[in-house]
Amino acid sequence: MAGKLKPLNVEAPEAAEEAEEGSLEPQIEDLISRINELQQVNGEKVHLEEVLSKKQEALRILQMHCQEKERKAQRLDVKGQLEDLMGQHKDLWEFHMLEQRLAREIRALERSKEQLLSERRLVRAKLREVERRLRSPPEVEGARAVNDRLKAELEIFGEQVQSAPEVGAGKGEAGPELPRARDEEDPEPPVAAPDAL
Repeated sequence: MAGKLKPLNVEAPEAAEEAEEGSLEPQIEDLISRINELQQVNGEKVHLEEVLSKKQEALRILQMHCQEKERKAQRLDVKGQLEDLMGQHKDLWEFHMLEQRLAREIRALERSKEQLLSERRLVRAKLREVERRLRSPPEVEGARAVNDRLKAELEIFGEQVQSAPEVGAGKGEAGPELPRARDEEDPEPPVAAPDAL
């Protein structure tokens, strides 16, 4: 027995291939499932990238809309401020025009007041002159006619003074004192007869 060799179990090449194929088959299936998983992951990755890209685009559009809204709001704010300023300017201009008109009216009233005071002084001077003439004794013939004429002038001036508005009334300024017209109670001074002269 010592000289006998045991036969080698040499499998036929076909059997070796079958054995090899049997041991590779699970590995191939494993590789195929991994490839499928990778493809699925890649598909999901592509899908996620598409979704992310769409979201970024939507975000960019939203940002553009927000910026446009801000610009519009700023323009509206500036427009509102401008309208407010224009309204204030108009109010100031109207106030200035009213102020100028009031100043003109005040100057006109002051001129009218001065004119009335001047006329009043003239009327008073004329009244004093008429009073002086009435009090002085007549020196010429026909003094009665002169007296009558002076009385008529005095009445006319008295009416003018009474109808004239009182300038400075209410300020303690008294109106002009008019002499009373002589009537029956206040007889005329005696006139000398013409032959007595």
